[in-house]
Amino acid sequence: MNADKAMRCAVVALIAAVAFIGTAQAANAAPKDPLTDNLVALWKAVLQTPRDQNPFNPGTSGSTCWNLGGNVVAPFGPESVPSCTVTSGTRIFVVGASNECSTFEQAAGTDLANCARAGTADVESVTVDGHPVSLLNVESSLQPIKLPSNNLFSNDPERGQFVAAGWVTLLNPLTVGPHMIVSSTFNTTINVQ
Repeated sequence: MNADKAMRCAVVALIAAVAFIGTAQAANAAPKDPLTDNLVALWKAVLQTPRDQNPFNPGTSGSTCWNLGGNVVAPFGPESVPSCTVTSGTRIFVVGASNECSTFEQAAGTDLANCARAGTADVESVTVDGHPVSLLNVESSLQPIKLPSNNLFSNDPERGQFVAAGWVTLLNPLTVGPHMIVSSTFNTTINVQ
């Protein structure tokens, strides 16, 4: 009797384990979109960078390469980013054109997705070292965000939402040396060390 009971317990435990593994695999199998994820990370970095350090502040000069985490860098600013230096193995998130619309700057009831799309110019390709690279048009879902003090909008720190849209691509790591990324609106040199 004890052997039968032990066997039933083992079978129940095995079925429960298989069901759990199947559920975990299904949850992990949900497709992720690295282009949209990087676009969201980029705009979060822009919106959460203090005003006095932010190239999108009209009183601050320059543009920058944004570290998006996961060994990904994005040369992006209100003007062309002249150059970025990255380590070997870094992927480059190229933004041909992008816009965000948030609850911090839009009237209540504004459709943030339509606003973001409307402010994004059509740029379908860039070249890397003279070779064309296609961009994809992506759009984020509604994203939560909290502004820091000294933010771009001169608001007290507060929570809000934004949607980002843009023409983008994610380049695999480039070889050591300089590389030119060019479109009709920007020209950037990526120096890989």
